[in-house]
Amino acid sequence: METLNIIPYPNYIKRLGADISSDELNVAGSTITITDEIVNPEGYELIIENGRVQISAGGPAGAFYAKETLKQLAADGDSTLPCVEIRDEPAYPYRGFMLDSVRHMTALDDVKKMIDAAAMLKMNVLHWHLTDDQGWRIEIKSHPELVNKGAYRSGSHFGKIHSEERYGGYYTKHELRDIVDYCAKKHIEVIPEIDMPGHMVAAIAAYPEISCRGEQIAVETRQGIFPDILCAGNDKTFEIIFDVLDEVMAIFPSKYIHIGGDEAPKKRWKECPRCQRLIEDLGLNDEEELQGWFVNRVADFLRANGRQAIAWNESLNSGLLGNDILVQMWMDKKKRSVDFANQGGKIIVSPFYHYYTDYPYAMTPLNKTYKFEPVLKGIKDGCVQNVVGVETPIWTEHVRDFKQMCFMIYPRFAAVAETGWTQEYNKDVGDFNRRMALFVPLLEEIGITPANESAWNPNIFKRLAHTIRFFLGITTKDMIKGYD
Repeated sequence: METLNIIPYPNYIKRLGADISSDELNVAGSTITITDEIVNPEGYELIIENGRVQISAGGPAGAFYAKETLKQLAADGDSTLPCVEIRDEPAYPYRGFMLDSVRHMTALDDVKKMIDAAAMLKMNVLHWHLTDDQGWRIEIKSHPELVNKGAYRSGSHFGKIHSEERYGGYYTKHELRDIVDYCAKKHIEVIPEIDMPGHMVAAIAAYPEISCRGEQIAVETRQGIFPDILCAGNDKTFEIIFDVLDEVMAIFPSKYIHIGGDEAPKKRWKECPRCQRLIEDLGLNDEEELQGWFVNRVADFLRANGRQAIAWNESLNSGLLGNDILVQMWMDKKKRSVDFANQGGKIIVSPFYHYYTDYPYAMTPLNKTYKFEPVLKGIKDGCVQNVVGVETPIWTEHVRDFKQMCFMIYPRFAAVAETGWTQEYNKDVGDFNRRMALFVPLLEEIGITPANESAWNPNIFKRLAHTIRFFLGITTKDMIKGYD
């Protein structure tokens, strides 16, 4: 049967007859119904027959997705609609994209373009990375120095691209709420990330007392992993964290708050008398267990306020992570995420080598992204449901403007969206490439220009040459020797 030009591809399609002209459509006779007979609130049934469109959905989200499917059918070039029955619901409940607005900020109008594109693709989560070593991007009234000092850096030195120009800014609470409201209309939940205890140089630059040394440091201008992290043995640290999270929760009504937990070197904790005393008082074995305690304490605070924590998979290294914390797997050579899922924990799958879109197509071709399946090797059959979904990130150390961002994320975001929605047995990489070429004009209409089709799947020689060139361009001497 001829495939329909829809991304993500529906999970059940039945042809009901010949195509009809859009002019023949009886709009007045078309209906949208919310029904309990469709159990999944994101599920829908779309029937085009006898000149009418009938939509039944399990909830408002399902009705929205049915209309997005209809828009793609109507955009298929020849002013006709197929007479068809589509019954559809997502393969995974969590289908996300991550935006890093720290290293380089994204204008709010451009953020909305990303949201528009994601909604067309039935993605339902925007994970917004708002704090890191290179800047603090969220207004916090209770601790104003976070933006007065922490939102600005003296320059930008990412790889071999250097600028001595002061860089910074932040999003006001009003602006952030506007994005939350905009997303809600498109059934996208905004999950903010306040990364801790590592990746906190900008916060420490604003309030040095929350570090182990208490020394004044500057907001970082380089990419990397830095030794100055939050002091776990200092009560002041948690006072400020909890104040920040109170304000974050007042802006974002999301079920989840992302608290990071990745790439936190333990050098300062090993040198810190307060952290060492806390390890002893708590009966912990080492600094990794101290991080587990730290993440659990923050998660407990969120839980007491009716929210749940998400943490990157490094927080599993302690062996102490609470089972109700949602774990985001990005690089996990020891398969702790698999063990966590097999023990009943829930995971989001965001594999570095397949879903990170800030790396060139030479390293991560479109087909490589599309073919990856989220059920990780080693997850037991009875625990497959503990993989709640997928997420594709765009980090912005080396992505300095929206045009470049669009080139990097599309069509790879669309590939992840299809994996999140379409059952594996309905996926077809060749047909996806065909449909993606036809989908490009829809992206261009909303102001997103994807990579040229010739860039999507480079041959092995181009992959090797372009990957080497990319890493030569981003690697510096201090990255190789490490940061002090």
